[in-house]
Amino acid sequence: MKRIALIGSLLLNVAFMPFSAHAEPELKGSPNELKGFLHPAKKIIVISKDAEEIAFKDVAVMSLVVTTKDDALAQSLAKNNKLRNTITKTLVSKGIVADRIKNAKFSTSPDYGWFGDKPDSYKVNNTVTVRIENEAELEHVAKIIDQYDEVTLQKTEYEHSEKEVYLQKVTEAALNKVLAQQAFYAKKLGIELVVDSFVAQDAYVEQNYAPQHYDRKAKYQNQRIESALALDEAGSTEEPATSFEKLTYRARVTVNFTVKQ
Repeated sequence: MKRIALIGSLLLNVAFMPFSAHAEPELKGSPNELKGFLHPAKKIIVISKDAEEIAFKDVAVMSLVVTTKDDALAQSLAKNNKLRNTITKTLVSKGIVADRIKNAKFSTSPDYGWFGDKPDSYKVNNTVTVRIENEAELEHVAKIIDQYDEVTLQKTEYEHSEKEVYLQKVTEAALNKVLAQQAFYAKKLGIELVVDSFVAQDAYVEQNYAPQHYDRKAKYQNQRIESALALDEAGSTEEPATSFEKLTYRARVTVNFTVKQ
């Protein structure tokens, strides 16, 4: 009986040997250690490049204040509306597109005399903005300011018509520099770089900007308009002496590349 029991025990041990021989190894460690074993850390190369473009503002936005006055409010409003329509028709006839002429602000104010609670007259103010793109259009607006006592030049602001184009342009230039550096590393080091993530930043800076206020009779003293919009009478192509309207567009692109073995 002892011999039979011994043989049975040996058979059981042989039967279980294949299972124990092929068992998987046990993994132990902290969550971070296990994560590093199952998902090895990426090998990252960071490439960051900058780009810059210089431009000048080429559009002026002139704000004209139209002021009318009358004993009756309705008459003052009607006069203001009529004069604004005249201004618009005149500028459109000179080639300025109607979409560039806007009625911006509107206000009314009563004028009281020395006696009584009823206003003696009513003043109506309305701001008309005109976007001008060249010196000829500037002259047309200036003539209207000179022609009507009710019209004054409140302020002139300047814009760059290709702002979005230049922002995209500098971003693209910075990205091209990054891709050129990527190709250089890949060739020289014999590796493959795959984009993992990226960040793009763009901005523009106004340099030497000095806002000024202008009298309606001083149109020819407005050097900022002349330097930004037109050449001089001699047709000179030299850069204007002032740099009030200079813009510097900048962009930075940072790309994280994964090194692929």
